[in-house]
Amino acid sequence: MKNITISVTEADAKRIRVAAANAGQSVSRYLAEAGMQRLETEEADIAATRRNRQIEAIERILAGPMWDVTTDGRMPTSEERNARR
Repeated sequence: MKNITISVTEADAKRIRVAAANAGQSVSRYLAEAGMQRLETEEADIAATRRNRQIEAIERILAGPMWDVTTDGRMPTSEERNARR
């Protein structure tokens, strides 16, 4: 384990000590878990943003120009579709 030194105001230090005691943890463990929860939340947000961008890109592709391939209101047959022109 690595030790990290932080600076907080007296008021914040008191609030943190009380919160850690209420959670039944040391101040060190309490802050470590709080930091990890924040990192996990931020990483999840980044992943969700990445997924949303990918979904939006796929939706833009699928919503792209619609070509009218019908002939007189009907779809072409396979022979018509594959005919060499």
